[in-house]
Amino acid sequence: MRRTLLLILAVPVVLFGAGLVTMPSGTSPSVDEERRPSASGPTTSTSTSASPAPAPTPAAPAPVPPPAVRGDTSDGADAAAGSDGDADDDQPILPIMVSDEGFLIAPGGLVSGSGPRWRYTVEVEPETGFDLDEVALQVEAALHDDRSWVATRTLEQVDDPAAARIRVVLATPDTVDRLCAQVGLRTVGIYSCWNGRFAALNAWRWEVGAEGFDDMLTYRRYLVNHEFGHGLGYGHVGCPSPGASAPVMMQQSKTLDGCTANGWPYP
Repeated sequence: MRRTLLLILAVPVVLFGAGLVTMPSGTSPSVDEERRPSASGPTTSTSTSASPAPAPTPAAPAPVPPPAVRGDTSDGADAAAGSDGDADDDQPILPIMVSDEGFLIAPGGLVSGSGPRWRYTVEVEPETGFDLDEVALQVEAALHDDRSWVATRTLEQVDDPAAARIRVVLATPDTVDRLCAQVGLRTVGIYSCWNGRFAALNAWRWEVGAEGFDDMLTYRRYLVNHEFGHGLGYGHVGCPSPGASAPVMMQQSKTLDGCTANGWPYP
């Protein structure tokens, strides 16, 4: 009887140890189950002893490069500009020279020809609205061609009016009238002149040209070389014969008189 009772009491212990008897409902889960996510989503821990996780440290912001400065050719400016930077940004900006009269002066440096040296400036009155660089290029092309005055003398473009024997200036009709009136010449708003210092080019003529000229390039070439020729000491001449090329010192803005338009001193 005693052995039977001991056997009956021992059976539940064996079964429980083997895992064949489950815990009754309401028993607290183990620590491992608390950390294990359930099938329906993560389970939030109810432990009050766990410390909250520290907030992540924000990453330091990337350094911002300094802005590129136009004209600065330092490595820093080049890096800031990147491959899409304007090529002009790699070139230093030259200051624009302004004469005492308020005319913009083109940079000097161009020299060509042989013989006596004549220095000149290229200037533009801002009120004309014409671009200084474009005007300077056209004046240079007119004067430094082999068919121009460099055939018999050296021409040097400078940016100092005090060093120039001839100042080529493209100015408004009113300003040209005023400059020409200083030596008693009447240009009446439509003509250009040489006043002993300025080869004063009328901006209206520069824009519209004159009758008998098929293109503005030829007219502007003539206008520059004609007034520059006065500065060199040449006077007016007439048309030598009908159909001939007009001499550059002929007043072609008024009439061609049977000649054909020409802009070169030595065509």
